[in-house]
Amino acid sequence: MLDTILAISLLLFLSKLIGDLFDRIKQPAILGELAAGILLGVHLLGPFLFSQPLHKIEYMQVLCEIGAMFLLFMAGYSQVTIDKLLQFGGRSIAISCVEVPLCFAAGFGIGYLFDYGIIASLFAGLALSTTGIGMTVRTLMDLNRLQTDYGMNILGIAILDDTFALFFLSFLIAFAHSQGEISLYIMGISILKIGLFLGGAILFDRLVLFPIASLADYMNVAEAKVGLILSTLFVFSYVADRVGLHFIIGSFVAGIIIARHSDFTQKEIKHKLSGIAYGLFVPIFFGVLGAQIDFGILKNGGLFAAAFVLTAILAKFLGGTLGGKIAGYPLMKALVLGTGLTCRAGVGLVMVSLALSAGLIDEKIFAAVVGMVAVTVVFTPLALKYAIQILEKKKQSPAGQNHL
Repeated sequence: MLDTILAISLLLFLSKLIGDLFDRIKQPAILGELAAGILLGVHLLGPFLFSQPLHKIEYMQVLCEIGAMFLLFMAGYSQVTIDKLLQFGGRSIAISCVEVPLCFAAGFGIGYLFDYGIIASLFAGLALSTTGIGMTVRTLMDLNRLQTDYGMNILGIAILDDTFALFFLSFLIAFAHSQGEISLYIMGISILKIGLFLGGAILFDRLVLFPIASLADYMNVAEAKVGLILSTLFVFSYVADRVGLHFIIGSFVAGIIIARHSDFTQKEIKHKLSGIAYGLFVPIFFGVLGAQIDFGILKNGGLFAAAFVLTAILAKFLGGTLGGKIAGYPLMKALVLGTGLTCRAGVGLVMVSLALSAGLIDEKIFAAVVGMVAVTVVFTPLALKYAIQILEKKKQSPAGQNHL
């Protein structure tokens, strides 16, 4: 508990301090939160301050997951409308249908090239197919570009990618430990559960949300509406995780639904939710993520890890860019799209932990995936910022008006 209190105190102070420095030099503030975590990690101050690595402190792991919930909830609540997401949904699906197979094939090929079996190679392909929703969304929010057409597509594709990856991982684990018929049965049940979750979310929006808002109006206790909003957030996260989706997808859906009711979008309520999210939980999420970054782990993976990380960046970039072009984007905007999809983070770490514990992979693949997360978490915010700057400079030039 003492380690947790100290870690929270230092993470919040350093993330805001360093984040402000990054903001003043026109860099995404998220880099400050990651830097705070790296500073308190195992290779710098962590061993002198904590009895165990910061990211392994049990309470910090819980707070980190709550931070991921709040990040996606706030994206759905304050940045994205369901109409806008659906407007770009068709293009997101089309792009995902290009980049996911390409990334999957590249990962499988790397695994097979290094003499791994079918199951391990399939997981390598799956790991390359993920996209770091939290990192990408936060970077776009810091740059005030989440509501652009490419921002909506990056968000939509990230949700599709991670939903596919988590669903296929459950199938892969079942296939590795049981007969094919049982796996197909589990696959069907998983699809049914996801359908019920989405159907339940629609019914909640149409039948339950208004009575909840009316109930809050009659309550005399302080912060009734905020409390009911937070309750909805956690319920959706819990149910999503139970049906096989990642809990942050449930958080995102909760944010979109809550934002559809005017009683829950008053300015005062938005400020309070923003304070809880960005004043406490979101900095902890990125701080703990930064504390997990260990570039030294790439040594454990050797040549395979280096090839895996390089392939991960190139495959996602090329897949996103090619998908963007096929979907009708001009070249420069397609390049921005491809850059924004290169990050892997939370879901990738969850998947590799599950795969290792299930015996699907060995320590080398584990090290390669963790190394991929470490490299892309640092690389993507910087690369995406400069890609957007180039895009907007070309837009402003007379020659670029005709092509962008």
